[in-house]
Amino acid sequence: MAAFTFGSVFTTWVASPVGIGLSVALVASYGAGIVAGARRGAGVPVLRALVFLVLGVGSLLLAADGGLAAYRDTSFPAAAAQSAVLAAITPIGLALGDPVGVVRRALGEERARPVLRVLSGKVARVVMFPLLASVVATALHLLLFVTPWLAESLAHAWVRELTYLVLLGTGLLFVMPLLADELVPAWCTPPLRALIGFADGLLDAVPGVVVMASPALLGAPVAAYLAAADPMYQQRVGGTAMFAIAECVGLPLLAATVVAWVRYDAKEAAAVDAALDAERLRRRAAAVADGAVLDGVAADGAVTRDVEAELDRPWWETDPRFTRRAPHGGGPAGATDT
Repeated sequence: MAAFTFGSVFTTWVASPVGIGLSVALVASYGAGIVAGARRGAGVPVLRALVFLVLGVGSLLLAADGGLAAYRDTSFPAAAAQSAVLAAITPIGLALGDPVGVVRRALGEERARPVLRVLSGKVARVVMFPLLASVVATALHLLLFVTPWLAESLAHAWVRELTYLVLLGTGLLFVMPLLADELVPAWCTPPLRALIGFADGLLDAVPGVVVMASPALLGAPVAAYLAAADPMYQQRVGGTAMFAIAECVGLPLLAATVVAWVRYDAKEAAAVDAALDAERLRRRAAAVADGAVLDGVAADGAVTRDVEAELDRPWWETDPRFTRRAPHGGGPAGATDT
């Protein structure tokens, strides 16, 4: 086989049961969800669908069936880059397609409730808690290169296919909760998720840094890798590829969590404003009803400016927990008569 090059990723293909089977299943189910949702009048944004198909399914095919898979037996950089794509790029592409939202739109709120109940159950929330899932995903990715795992995946087809599933699955367990409110506890708010996303950006770099900076060859020896002119250089190139892919993909993920944070703040601010407006109206109605502002009501029943100003005072100026008035109102806070 010719030497591995960047162009080989797109021009050389092999057949992987996991790659082909998952791609077909994902496209079919996502497409069916879009059609069912459209019939209910709840469409999916075109950009989300494109990200799911191109970045998610497309990267899965390239990694499991393209040149990265074809050359992983003979090129360490190909194997390293493949692992990074499956662990980082593919999960983010699939998660950004909002599969949970597609299920909700396709089934409707009532029929989707059992599915969401399973995804938001206690066991699921522990397994998919972003910080825990990130540590597990990083540890497994690192173990692939510091143990005989990689060599075994080259020697046995079933280990190879299982490796693809493990890398993709652990990546999804981390990414999905960050981008779906239903999959995390209520206290794990978007600001906290943005912080976790930033921490994950640091954790994702660990496998690549370890592989790139190792002073010795890692894992069990692989004859094809040792046959390279400089196996140590090949390992460093592979580690660099892992680091670059992980960090480049981490930026869109962090951006997505920040956007969710901004939307969360806007929604929360709107709710607070609505609650304050309702309280303001309640206080005015109560004051007029009990006659406390009878002298401040004009002939047409409208509240005068003085009363309006009193009712519009900030709540912290009148809340007894934050202010103490003098008995006759003229002295400083906390003053008493002598």
